[in-house]
Amino acid sequence: MILKEARKILKIDINHIHGLSHWERVEKFGHYLAGLNGADEKLLSLFAFTHDLGRVNDTYEDFLHGERSAEIAKNFFQKGIIKATDEQMDKLIYACQHHNKPKAQSDDLTIRTCWDSDRLDIWRVGIEPNPLYLYTNEAKNPKVIQMARSLSIGETKFLV
Repeated sequence: MILKEARKILKIDINHIHGLSHWERVEKFGHYLAGLNGADEKLLSLFAFTHDLGRVNDTYEDFLHGERSAEIAKNFFQKGIIKATDEQMDKLIYACQHHNKPKAQSDDLTIRTCWDSDRLDIWRVGIEPNPLYLYTNEAKNPKVIQMARSLSIGETKFLV
């Protein structure tokens, strides 16, 4: 249901760099990390499919897209498009608002895992994720970073 509604409001090409294939990889990375650290998989999926909905372009200069994405997620929740607990929504809003801020902080494992799942997909633009900008020990693992490379650039390996 989120995808159906996303297509109605999305201002960027769903098939471009911040579109559907990116969201699907973010979800896969999030679920993989959750299998290692116990993060909330539902919240990771919600994050994957909402964190870039507020983008107005596909450049990295769209610094307010996290804030706009959080507002869209909140609106989807209020309309019943997103099914989540109030606690999950609070975390989703925070994760979206801050996912593109290099010095974002959170004590919440699931929020940090959301951010890592997005950052691991930076390979898609030819940039290797820097462990200094990752939040969880699981994502900092060199084998996980290489696994993300394999999936992001179209190789078929996904096992560490």
